[in-house]
Amino acid sequence: MDPMQTSIAHTDLLGSRPTFIPPLGIARTMARQALDQANALDLTTVNSFTVAREFGGVCEPLRQVLDALDAQDGRHA
Repeated sequence: MDPMQTSIAHTDLLGSRPTFIPPLGIARTMARQALDQANALDLTTVNSFTVAREFGGVCEPLRQVLDALDAQDGRHA
């Protein structure tokens, strides 16, 4: 089996979403850390690949926070 298919953040090409939803407190902490790292970038000196990597690094924790909030509210996104 392809190792990517067993990873937490794996998605297929049909647009399904990752299924891992951390507890809200953990998701918030991860999102804050990712945002702090992205905000610490010096945009005058980094290349576009670094900016894209950091943007992706913020998107996943944000998704997890929103999914955790939905789970806490009893909604299924």
